[in-house]
Amino acid sequence: MAKYKDVTEMEKFVAFDGTHAATAGRLINFPTGSSTLQPGHQEWLKNEVVPAILARPNSWIDLFGYASKVGNTQANLKLSKERATAVKYFLGEQLAMRGISIEGKVNIDHGFGEDAPDYIAGESDNSPNWRAADVIVFGTKPIVVRKPKIKPQSSIYEIRVVGGGSAAVVVQTDNYFFQIVDVLRRRTMFFLFTGVGAGISIPKIPGPGSATKAGQPTRFTTTKPAELYQFNSEATLTQEAGATLGSSSVGGKMYLTIDKIIDSNGLISTNPKRIPISGGWGIQMPGLGSLTKGVLAKMSEEFPFTGY
Repeated sequence: MAKYKDVTEMEKFVAFDGTHAATAGRLINFPTGSSTLQPGHQEWLKNEVVPAILARPNSWIDLFGYASKVGNTQANLKLSKERATAVKYFLGEQLAMRGISIEGKVNIDHGFGEDAPDYIAGESDNSPNWRAADVIVFGTKPIVVRKPKIKPQSSIYEIRVVGGGSAAVVVQTDNYFFQIVDVLRRRTMFFLFTGVGAGISIPKIPGPGSATKAGQPTRFTTTKPAELYQFNSEATLTQEAGATLGSSSVGGKMYLTIDKIIDSNGLISTNPKRIPISGGWGIQMPGLGSLTKGVLAKMSEEFPFTGY
């Protein structure tokens, strides 16, 4: 806060020194318990503050109200706000008479009550210094530089199979739904892998073929920050030898390789390169494994991730 000199009961206004304001001062000696502006207050506001505002079209005003420590703390807080507001209303009336609105010119309109930062008076002190309101007029509004929001970059993801299956007559076809989650940004997107390739069944056992429900997520990272939509890519799905029936499984783990994650600077790789996928409850005809190549195509827009 600006410093002020000691005053007597007879003075109504104290000029501030050392501010960078166009004009600044403290209106002192409000009547005890009152927010009524005194004639000396009104004179200074009309003769000093209003001209300073009119001379500066982009001016802005700070108003602070005070109360002494005599009386109830909450009542004093209310009174201090009323003193600041009384100054605002008076200035508003004066500017309106000159065709100017005060709206948008008041930067701060605040009442400190009896708790001003530099108030060290005792409980019985009813000094005119604290039955007061500060008025500070600056030449221009503060320039607020808004920094552009930087979208968080992420290289940590989770993937899980949501459901799908494989079937083969001459060649094997795979159709599996996957969910990928951007762990940092808490966003998610669904993808469908469709691929064709070869599956090797055990002789004399029909197949190969499999079906699975949702499994547990696997975490993986990317070599550079990426966006979910970039996982819309060529991909390869391999499956180990094994068999599954219900919740029981021997081998048969799937691995997804996302082949072409690309940004403006080139190819982005995943770690691990072959991402292990754990299936849920399902069935897999006994086989010696499979490999299909296809596309991991996005099936939804990105949306907030709230949990599996």
